[in-house]
Amino acid sequence: MWDYAKLSAEAARRGGPAALRAAYQLAGRQQGIKIGQMVGRQQGAIIGAGVGVGGTMLYNSLRTRRTGANPAPTPESSVETPESGAGTDAQAATPS
Repeated sequence: MWDYAKLSAEAARRGGPAALRAAYQLAGRQQGIKIGQMVGRQQGAIIGAGVGVGGTMLYNSLRTRRTGANPAPTPESSVETPESGAGTDAQAATPS
């Protein structure tokens, strides 16, 4: 059977040329939606993974910057240093 004859037979089965055209358009839209959903899922997974990795890297860099380059200042002692000789054992200080 010729290609045109196959097309005519299919159009006759569907109810005419307009119905055949509408059926092809509907099938094309449905196929496009399926492909779009697959691509959207893939892009969503890639974006989700990228955001997760990027967020982790940002968190680690900020944490490292906060603790590594600028360490927290050490608290100074509120007790003053004793004068020289104060607090030493008098007997141990004298030679025998």
